[in-house]
Amino acid sequence: MDLSIALVNWNNRDYLRQCLESIETAKLSFTYEIVVTDNGSTDSSQQMLAEHFPNVKIVQNEGNVGVARGNNQCIQNSTGRYVYILNNDTLINRPSVEAMVRFLDNHPEAGAVGGNLLNPDGTLQSSFCRFPTLREESLLVSHIGRWLNPYFPSHNGGPGLLSARWIGSARPASSVRREAIEGIGLIDEEYFIYSDETDWQYRLWRAGWKVYYLPEVTTIHYGGGSFKPGDKRYTLVYRGRMLFARKHYGPVYRLVQRFLFAVAALGRLAVWEVLCLTLRWRSVAQRQVGSDWETLKLCFHLR
Repeated sequence: MDLSIALVNWNNRDYLRQCLESIETAKLSFTYEIVVTDNGSTDSSQQMLAEHFPNVKIVQNEGNVGVARGNNQCIQNSTGRYVYILNNDTLINRPSVEAMVRFLDNHPEAGAVGGNLLNPDGTLQSSFCRFPTLREESLLVSHIGRWLNPYFPSHNGGPGLLSARWIGSARPASSVRREAIEGIGLIDEEYFIYSDETDWQYRLWRAGWKVYYLPEVTTIHYGGGSFKPGDKRYTLVYRGRMLFARKHYGPVYRLVQRFLFAVAALGRLAVWEVLCLTLRWRSVAQRQVGSDWETLKLCFHLR
């Protein structure tokens, strides 16, 4: 088996179906399998898979065990030489997937390879990232990063990069060599979602593998399909970044990072508390206040 396509699903039936249809439409020229881990969906995702995609291998969980564990279950139940870690709210195309497989075939030093994520209208969404720095953390919480670069914290990618290049961390929708996975181990399941792949690729780098960016590789990504306004997305993003710093960086970095995140959470709390007084924003604001309080607690209590 050349390629194992790994998908984790939680109540994202319609996006998942579109993604699987795009894989079928691509008519890939090499052998591949699709493994879907379903995290206890209640939106008839399982029925949809059984009716329309009977050849897909399904790993069924009773509840939402997170993206990291879900991807690990896909890896453990697959056999491909390469594992394509794919979000379920994406659409793939044949030239891009085949370019990644071809590159991994021709570059044995490559542990993983990725490309550009595009918005549904075809504009660039994000490409690749460097590993986190305190400068990046400050630009993230202040939102200055997005003012300087609309794709922040991603590189702006695109036409300015005409050839493959060695990078720090690919965005979601990257292909990973199974030999490399066997060497460094599976994804750290302490990450529920966010920063799990950054951690994984950092471990690849430390083990001597290279992660490459291919500018010709594109994947359409809808983004945020599992979250609603006011959900705990920011909390999960910050939690992932704090876990990464705890695992790989020193105490000074961790202290400054948590100070920045705490200040940002307090600032958002002040804004959302005011919006709780308005009828239009009350429902979203109340959920966001809870999320920001949780972020603040993590800054002091995450071990």
